[in-house]
Parts: sequence; C-alpha cells; structure tokens
Amino acid sequence: MKFIYLACIALFLLLSGCYDDKGNYDYDPLNRIEIESFNVPRTYYLGDKIEIKPVLNFAIDSIEDHLLFEWTILGNKKIYSHDLSYIADTLGNGNILLCIKDTVNNIEYTQYTDCNIKTEYEAEGYMILSKGANNESLLSYIKLTSNPNYSSKTGEGETNYYTCKDYYNVYHVTNNESMGRGPLKLLQHFRSANTENGSEVGAFWIFQEEPGCIDISGVSFQKDVTLASQFMDGMPAGFKAHDMVDMTWSTFVIGEDGTMYSRKKETEYLFNSGLFLNNIVTFEEDGNIYPVSGKGVVHHRYKTAGYTLFHEKTLNRFLLMTDGSQQNGGQILSPGILGDNIYTPKDAARINDLGDMEMICCGANRVSWGNRFYAILKAKDGTFYSYTFDMGDTFFGRSPDVEKVEQKELPAAAQTTLSSIINGSSKNLFNVGFANTENASGSTNGKQLLDYVLITKDNELYLLERKSGNIILYDSFDATITSIDTEAYNAWIAGIGLENGEFHIMEMTNAGYTKEHPRRMYSSETDFGGIVDIRFKNGADWQ
Repeated sequence: MKFIYLACIALFLLLSGCYDDKGNYDYDPLNRIEIESFNVPRTYYLGDKIEIKPVLNFAIDSIEDHLLFEWTILGNKKIYSHDLSYIADTLGNGNILLCIKDTVNNIEYTQYTDCNIKTEYEAEGYMILSKGANNESLLSYIKLTSNPNYSSKTGEGETNYYTCKDYYNVYHVTNNESMGRGPLKLLQHFRSANTENGSEVGAFWIFQEEPGCIDISGVSFQKDVTLASQFMDGMPAGFKAHDMVDMTWSTFVIGEDGTMYSRKKETEYLFNSGLFLNNIVTFEEDGNIYPVSGKGVVHHRYKTAGYTLFHEKTLNRFLLMTDGSQQNGGQILSPGILGDNIYTPKDAARINDLGDMEMICCGANRVSWGNRFYAILKAKDGTFYSYTFDMGDTFFGRSPDVEKVEQKELPAAAQTTLSSIINGSSKNLFNVGFANTENASGSTNGKQLLDYVLITKDNELYLLERKSGNIILYDSFDATITSIDTEAYNAWIAGIGLENGEFHIMEMTNAGYTKEHPRRMYSSETDFGGIVDIRFKNGADWQ
C-alpha cells in the first residue's frame, strides 16, 4: 500500500514538472515576408533604365540585416542589391525574378514580373520623311514611351502622357548610306500577326524619286527590298509609284496618275511575298471594264474588315480593294446597296454615283460591326455637306453592304469658315480621326475622345467636330503644315510636320479641345529638314 502511495506521488510530481516545463520553452514565431507585386511596365527598350523598389511586408518586424537580395533578369543576368537599377542591354522575352533569402531561417521568398526587352526602334512613335540638302531623302524617328509622371487628373502630375526621344536621320545611322533623293511619301505596311515570323512591328515603304521606292524594316530600319524587284516583269515603263495599300493578302501600288498594279501574297505572315502583275487594275460592272484611279484611297491602320475603301475620282463613286483571304483578295468591287431606303434624305448623293458632288475628304473609324465613314462633299453651288455611312465586315469575297447613309448640310458658320479655308490657292490637308466615342470610354490618357476632322490652311490647323459640325482654329504654326497623321487606335494624338523642319504632337481629346490640357503635347527641338510626310508607327497586324 505504501508503495502504491509513493508511486502516485511520483506520478503527480512528474506530471506537474512536465506542465511547468511546457510553459518555459521559448518558441520564436517565424517572421515571414510577403513581397508585393511589382507595379512596373512589362516592355522595355535597349537603353532603358529598369528600376524596381520592392515593397516588403513582414509578419513581425522589418529588420533586413539577415536578408540577401538576388535579381535575375531574363533567366541569366544576376544583380545583387536591395533595389534593382539596370540599364537594359540584352534583347529577350521572359521575366525579372527577385529572390530574397532569409539566412537565419534558411527560407527563400520570391516575386517576379514579365519582361520583354526590344530594340529601341520597336516602340510606338512617329516616322518622319523629310528633305535635306541637295534634295536628299532623310528618315527620322521619334520614340514614344509612357511618362511615369503623367496624371490624368488636372494639377496632380505632368500633362504629357508620353516621353519623346528623337532619332535624327536614323536610316543613314543604321545603313551607313544615303537613302536616296526626292522624298515623296511614307507608308506603313502589314502582315498577319505571328511572333514566330518576326517582330510585331510593321514595315515601311519609302517613296522617292531616286533610286525609287524601297521597303525598310520597322525594327532595325534596314533596307529590305526595292519595289522594282517586286514586279514579275520589271517595273512598267513610265510608272512612278506615289502611294500604296499593303494589306494582309493583297497589295495595290498607285502611280502619280492614279494607275494601279496589284499582287497577291503567297503567305499572310510575310511583308513581301508574291509579285506584282504588270497588268493595270480595272473594275468590271454590267459587262463594262473601267480602268480605275487609286488617288482617293482611304488608308486604314487599325484592324479593318477585309477591304480598303477608295473614292474613284473619274467615276465619282466609292469602290473597294478586297483583302478577305488569299482566294478573294486583290479584287475591285462595288459596295452592296440595299435600296434607296438607306439614304437620308431621299435625294442624298449615291454611293455608286455622287453626281455633281465634289469629294473634299473621306476617312474612317472602326466600330463594333464594321467601319464608319465620314466624308465632306461640296455641291456645285458651294454648299458643304457631311456625308456618313456604315459598312460591315467581309472576309469571304462578297461585297459588304452599305448602311445608313446620311447627308447633312453643315452649319452656316462652318460654311463660311470652310469657304475661306478651301479657297483654291491655300495648301489644304485633311485627316478624319479614327476615334469612335460611341464604343470607347476614353483615350489612352484617360480623357474623353473626340470625333473630329483636321483641316489645314497653310500654317493653320482647324478642327471640325463631326457631331455638331462646328469648326474652331485649333492651332497655328510658324510654317506651312506639310503632313498630319493621327495615332492609329483612338486618334487621341496627332503629329504635325512643318515645311521648316519642325515637328509637333497635339493632344486631340476633349481635354485639349477645352484647353484643360495644353493642345501642344510635344514640340521637338530637332530640325528635321523640310518635312514631306509623317506616319504613326504601330503594330504589324492588319485584318
């Protein structure tokens, strides 16, 4: 009995000792680390500084003495520092990885962001074709990159959405040779998107008097082919290329007199494949064959609907260059007309016969069901009219149908202004902005888009607001305006090239229209020579 009693006391003491000992152990909770996602751009260009300051959230305290920081860029470049500051010097697509090692607990924490480093010429921007000494052709480039200090809220940051960098005479720098003489025109051309077959950036046709039209890479600005080499039987005698429509499957080259030649491409994934036929492009209707002039082409740079519209000046009607597929591309077709009930008023000018109306300008913007076109027509009595119509998509060879044609006399004030602008002696340029306020919430910079037409009179830039028909003097410059081109997606900026070599970028949003933001977003200090033509540089894809 005594033994049992002593055993019970021993067991009790043992349990008591274990209970007290449990409270004496020192368990240090783990000071875990959370690395917040990196709020940085995904795309950089050679020479850009990549800066990332990681934000760390600690479970207990923020002591970092025992932490090692390792950055890995595109899988191979290693940098050991708390913050990343790296000048992009390697092309590639991958990610930037941060690994933080806790040397006390032997635990690693990671965070990453996607990263694509491109050549410095692959960014969006403006291409500038200009005339140097002795009529030399010069090609320059202005790179546009997002401004980190921009704010869409008035008074809270810089008003310039882009940071701009000039590359003067970039063709000579890249190719170490003169491009040619007698610059005429600059056009981007396209292919279907396929990253396995090159960059997502489009290429460019350079039109000039000597040695002729050449094609250059939109990535390196190196010369690719000459236009003459793309003809099956050599360039037709006396043909002087002045314009071009280069789509996914088909290309139409247009001469000074409007004569056109065409080719079908062998593949949609290359900029240049297939050869031009040496037969002029014609249009057939009701058994009659007509030679057609491509002088009135409406250039599309956004994703279109399987065709390009043009105004055939000799016939004074609208026709289409088709590009729906390899089988159906390369044709000249008349848009489908569903009857007279599409016209408002009933005596409006007809799509297939504008009658006595003179075509002043025409342009397009993309809408969800196809394309919307806006033209300004002038009657024999001098009255100006807006002329709008819609056309759907076509990818199977059938002509798209025209819908909702509306002809409207412009307001009296606009009549007076247009009569003074388009006077027969002043230099006039026109640009119908691609913006569509019905289907877009706002421009890239967060501001409301405008539906507009830009019209120049020598050194003056006017803006016609399409919905109201009102016209204002938007800006005036120190020299004659020689070229206009708008941003290719929402037309919220416009490049302005001047005869004296100046180049400006205008903000074409409601904020600019109301002067909430300055209308001049950027004015280059570079003298580019006499500017002949400009083009906004965007992607390769055209659909």
